[in-house]
Amino acid sequence: MRRTVEFLFYIIAILYFIVRYADVDLEDKNPRRPAPGDQPPAVLTPDDAPLPRAELGDVVVALDPQAKNSVGTAFAVDSRGTFVTARHVVDGCKQVYLVVGPRQLEPVLSAVSDTHRDFAVLRARALRAQPFALTDTSPGRGTNGFMMGFPQGKPADVRATVFGRTFMRSEGRYNAREAVIAWVERERRPLFDGSLGGISGGPVFDEQGYVVGTVVAGAPRRGRVYTTHPQVFRNAGLISDEGKTIQGLRAQDFDKSGNALRASRSIAQVYCKVE
Repeated sequence: MRRTVEFLFYIIAILYFIVRYADVDLEDKNPRRPAPGDQPPAVLTPDDAPLPRAELGDVVVALDPQAKNSVGTAFAVDSRGTFVTARHVVDGCKQVYLVVGPRQLEPVLSAVSDTHRDFAVLRARALRAQPFALTDTSPGRGTNGFMMGFPQGKPADVRATVFGRTFMRSEGRYNAREAVIAWVERERRPLFDGSLGGISGGPVFDEQGYVVGTVVAGAPRRGRVYTTHPQVFRNAGLISDEGKTIQGLRAQDFDKSGNALRASRSIAQVYCKVE
C-alpha cells in the first residue's frame, strides 16, 4: 500500500511539472518564459493578406544556461518505438518520459540529439504507434501546413503558411546553426493566446499528409513559427516506406486529425525531468 501511495505521489508531481513548465518555449529575438498572466493575443495572418518578405539574417535563439524541467511533443517515425522531438526539449534531461495516458508515463530508453540541429531521436520502451510518412522535400513559399501537438501543455493545432527559408542560430547551453523553414500563423484550434511552448518537437504536415518538418521555435508576438528543414529526416536515416500519409487534411477541420493522432499516441507529449 505504501509503495502505491508513493508511486501516485511521484506521478502527480511529474504531472504538476508538465503543467508548470508547459509554456516554456524558444522565442527568437527576445526569448523568455512568459510571466503569470502574460499571454499576448495570438497574432494570426488572414488568408487574404500578402505574405511577408523572407527574413534577412539569422534567427537567434538564446537558450537558458542550465537545463530545466520542460515539456514538448514527439511523433512516431517507425513502428518499433522510435519517436522524433526537438533537441532543446530533451537536452540535459536526467530522464525523458512519454505521456501515454492519464497518470501513465513511459520512460524513454534513449534520447540521442543531433549536435548540429534542434533535433532528437527517442527510443520508447513499449509504446508502439502508427508512424508518419516523412519527406525530405522542402515546402515552397505559399505552401500550407498543419502543426500538431501540445502547446501550453494542452492538445491544440496550428495552421500556417511558408513565407521563406532562413537560418536559426541557437546560443547558450549549446551552440548550433541550421537551415529552417519560416511560417506565418493562420489559425489556432482551439483559439488560445500566448506562447506555442509545448508544441516544440511536434510534426508539421503538408496538404498531402507528409511530415515536412518539426517545430523548433516560435515568435508569438510576430506570428512566426520555425521548423526544421526536412532534409534532417534523410540525414538521420528515418525516411522509409513504413510511414503513412495523413489523408483528408483540410483547413476546415484539420483539428479532427490532430485529435485522432494524439488519441492514437502517434503524437505524444514529452516530459523532461532534469532533477
